[in-house]
Amino acid sequence: MVFSFNQLSQIEQNTIILPELSLSVAKGEIIAVQTESEYIQRLLDLLNHPHTVKKGMITLPEAGFQAVYMFQQVDGLYKRLTVRQILNFWNRLYQQEVDIEVILNLCELQLCVSKKVKQLTISERRRLLFSLALIQPTEVYIFEDPSHNLDLQSKHVLHNLLIHLAGRGGAVLLFTPTLEEAIRLGDIVYRYSERGTQRMEADGEDTEADQEEEETSAQVPFEKISAKVEDKIILFHPLEIDYIEARDGQTFLFVNNEEFASSNTIKTLEERLQAFGFFRCHRSYLVNLQRVREIIIWSKNSYSLSLDNVSKSTIPLSKGNYSKLKELIQL
Repeated sequence: MVFSFNQLSQIEQNTIILPELSLSVAKGEIIAVQTESEYIQRLLDLLNHPHTVKKGMITLPEAGFQAVYMFQQVDGLYKRLTVRQILNFWNRLYQQEVDIEVILNLCELQLCVSKKVKQLTISERRRLLFSLALIQPTEVYIFEDPSHNLDLQSKHVLHNLLIHLAGRGGAVLLFTPTLEEAIRLGDIVYRYSERGTQRMEADGEDTEADQEEEETSAQVPFEKISAKVEDKIILFHPLEIDYIEARDGQTFLFVNNEEFASSNTIKTLEERLQAFGFFRCHRSYLVNLQRVREIIIWSKNSYSLSLDNVSKSTIPLSKGNYSKLKELIQL
């Protein structure tokens, strides 16, 4: 174990504003935590002001916070310098001699090496910020929602960068409000909410917890899927639904960029909707294949589905189900 939160919490005026957080990350691990943006900001604020944290709530490497790299959404780049000048400046600042060409290649910055920072796109600036992780001598890498506003190329760069950092012994910890990103980027995934920290089980065969008692079958086939909104029950035709997600013990239907809670388990819905072209792409997701536009291959063990809906959603596709999907669509 290199870095850990040990029952870290924050209470103000008898109100819990940061629930108890307990998790650790070791060398070579990539741990992703899915949580609310509000919690991410409070955690990072504590990390930026460690003197406000009670002793023992955070375990650090021997070198302390000097051995922790933090990527945050705030862009602190010098706008008038070129990419190469920025990289050379960081090398001097941290007294390193990292090969600039290696960084440019890994972060795919070769085509903009002579551009000034102010001329870069948002994704190119993010890739430049990521490159600091390759220069700053550190043991722990903490990322704030690193996929936010990234284009597809930069998401590939981020994925490869995290694998590279972990491969050289780094302890990688990232926080994101998106479960799909947490599953895609992390080797180990946690959900952090008002109920504390819960580790998500690896995708695989259904456990007994998934095999809850199914609802009694009606004598007359019923195609509509129900969801409750306040005191109303809404009925959706299966083909209206983009995808279904199971989280925090509940099931949610995603329709036209909105989500609706359903009383059915995802296992029950899988059985009911299979005939309508729905596919269990991940332990926590059921997708309407008619909405799938692209299968994105991040690496040999990481895949996503890009949907043709209003929000252009991406949802995870597990390795085992990738093979099943290829077989299903005769790829």
